[in-house]
Amino acid sequence: MWEQIRSNQVRSAMLVGAIAALLLFLGYFLGFYFIGNGIGGLIIAFVVWAIMSLIAYYQGDSILLSVSGARKIGPDDAPRLYNVVEEMKIASGLEKMPDVYIIDDPALCLCDWPRPQ
Repeated sequence: MWEQIRSNQVRSAMLVGAIAALLLFLGYFLGFYFIGNGIGGLIIAFVVWAIMSLIAYYQGDSILLSVSGARKIGPDDAPRLYNVVEEMKIASGLEKMPDVYIIDDPALCLCDWPRPQ
């Protein structure tokens, strides 16, 4: 499991680095084309990349949840699901109950609890 976590961390870092390189490359040539100075384009591209990275780091989860139409549930909404998550929290030793969300999707559901209406 730890190898998989490390692999995911390395791949995430490589993805962020590749996006930064692509944006800086594009910024250099667009800056050279429009401003006549590639360094100005690099600075603008770096600022855009930094802002995008900060937004993704601090607000990425809420953006994805709102785009997917996820809604937060409590113990009364889906008691069986909530109970399973609560048991997993206790077994793992987490201090805080994680937030549980349901995404209404017409895809096939292979679950035995009732889908929310």
